[in-house]
Amino acid sequence: MDMPRDFIGYGNNAPKVPWPNGARLALNFVINYEEGSERNRLDGDEELEPLSEATYPSRPGERELTQESFYEYGSRVGIWRIMEVFAKHQVTPTIFACAVALERNAAVTQEFVGRKYDMVGHGYRWISHFGLSEDQEREQIRKAVDSIQHTTGQRILGWFTRPPQTVATRRILAEEGFLFDSGALNDDLPYFQEVRNRPFLVVPYTLDINDVRFWKGGLFTARDFEMYCCDSFDALYQESARIPRMMSVGLHCRIIGRPGRILGLDRFLAHVRNHPDVWIATRTEIARFWAERFAPPHTWNWLG
Repeated sequence: MDMPRDFIGYGNNAPKVPWPNGARLALNFVINYEEGSERNRLDGDEELEPLSEATYPSRPGERELTQESFYEYGSRVGIWRIMEVFAKHQVTPTIFACAVALERNAAVTQEFVGRKYDMVGHGYRWISHFGLSEDQEREQIRKAVDSIQHTTGQRILGWFTRPPQTVATRRILAEEGFLFDSGALNDDLPYFQEVRNRPFLVVPYTLDINDVRFWKGGLFTARDFEMYCCDSFDALYQESARIPRMMSVGLHCRIIGRPGRILGLDRFLAHVRNHPDVWIATRTEIARFWAERFAPPHTWNWLG
């Protein structure tokens, strides 16, 4: 059966191995770059994008210009503000990249490439694959791979489908040559899952240490975001004195990129820099490290 459930995981037997250079905690920042790939009338979508800062009515077949503006802010302004903060703190993030979004903003895409940002697939467009046939889902993944390789020069090795993914997603990724999937929220360390009787690497993500909660009502001020990130970091840092831990922070240009929120990210990064033995890494770096040390024989798409 595709995607079996596992309620046990590592339990009390997590691998006791340090991250590179003796670090105890791996920290990954993800920028979800989706602007221009969301559902909208100009791309022929019958249903408009439901996730928004604020929602306004629109008649069937008509554009919703306020919604479009929210997303345009992310690529026009927000992403540049985020990149400045990361440059200040010498952080190289991972981009959860929607291929169409990269196609539609060559200046931002070239900046990602120039700064050597890590690319992980986030769809050809920013849509869930739920409800697609297996052939349709495979086509969407292949189109994203080809497009992102064309715009960035990177052959992506990782993937994160807009939730919910399908029960076939991980198998398709394995068959299409991917090293890892991030479509899981169930651990604080990477792990291997059986896919067609072979191990496949999963590098879990997070929706709680994530600025999307501003839009979903869980956060209001920059300090709310900063405090939640700091509390999560402090808890994992304490635990990592005994066992390695990994922390993910999810960001969106149109959300954390607003001036009233960006200082939450800036101050959190300053907090992190006050702690030794933290490996700020890209998602692909984490995946490669874990595969090098723990990949069982015959792991999908890993030769060692």
